[in-house]
Amino acid sequence: MKVGNLATVVLVAGMLLVSACSKPAATVNGKKISRETLEMHLKERIAEHRGQNVTIDDKKLRDSVLQELISERMSLDEASARGITASDADADKEIDAIKKRFGDETFQKSLKEKGLTLDAFRKRMKEKIVLGRFVDTFAKDSDVTEAEILDHYKNSPKPFLKPFRVNMKIVEFQTEEAAQSAAEELKRTTADFDRYADQLGKDNKANVTDYGWVSPEFFSPSMAAAIKGLKEGKYGGPYKGQKSFYLVRVKEREPEGIAKYDEVKEMIRRMLLQQKRTEAYLKWLEQKRAASKIVINLS
Repeated sequence: MKVGNLATVVLVAGMLLVSACSKPAATVNGKKISRETLEMHLKERIAEHRGQNVTIDDKKLRDSVLQELISERMSLDEASARGITASDADADKEIDAIKKRFGDETFQKSLKEKGLTLDAFRKRMKEKIVLGRFVDTFAKDSDVTEAEILDHYKNSPKPFLKPFRVNMKIVEFQTEEAAQSAAEELKRTTADFDRYADQLGKDNKANVTDYGWVSPEFFSPSMAAAIKGLKEGKYGGPYKGQKSFYLVRVKEREPEGIAKYDEVKEMIRRMLLQQKRTEAYLKWLEQKRAASKIVINLS
C-alpha cells in the first residue's frame, strides 16, 4: 500500500473512532444519555459493589446501569410532563440526614470514591426524589383495603415478630469526658436520673431524648449488650456509641414475641401499598419501553 493511501486509511479510521466516541451512550426518544453520565453512574455502582465485596462483571454491570438510566430517562420525562418536581431544599434535607447518620467525613469520602462533586450528588438526589414521587402516583393510600391488610397478617407464611425493646431515656454527649463527668456527678449526688438529665438538656450540655420504645440493636454492639442487661428502673453508662457517648435509663422492657395485628397494621399497609405502586409502575415502564425509540451505541 502506498504511503498516501495508508495515511488516508489511518485518517478515516481515526475519524470513525472519534465519531463513535462522540456518540451518546444511548438516546431515548431523541434525548441523549451521554457517555459521561453513564461513566459517572457506573463508577458510583462499582464503588457500592466493592464496598459490599460483590464480584463485578464489567460488561454486565455497564449494560445493567445503562438500562436503568434508560428507564430513569423515560420516568423523569413523564414526571416532568405531569409537573412532578423536587427542589434544592428537598435534596439538601436528604443530604443533611445522610451526613447526620454517617458523619460529614464519611460522606465526603464516599463522594470522592464515587467521583462525585456535591453539586452532582445534589442533582442525583433531586432525580431520586422525583422518581420516588412519580412511582407514588401509581397507587393511592386508599387502594389498600382493611381486608387486604388483615388477610396478609393472617396468611403470612411467617409470623410477624416484634423484637426485644426497651422504653428508655437517652442522654447523648459529644465527648467521653463530658459523659464520664456527668455519670460521676450523678453517682456522687444520688440525684434523680430524670431530673438530672432534663437539667443537662436545659443547660445545653447534652442531647436528651425522653422515654420512647427502641431496639437496643439500634446502637453499637457493646452498648446494645449493656442495655439488654439493665433492669427496669435502672440506669447505666457512659456507653460508647457509633459517634457519641450515652447515659441511659430503662423504664420498661418488652420481650420478643409475636406482634398483634394493631401493632403491625400500619407497617403491612405501607408494604402492600409499595407493592401495588411498584407493580403498576413496572407495567407502565414495560409499555413505555415498547412504545419508545431507544438507540444504544455501546459496542
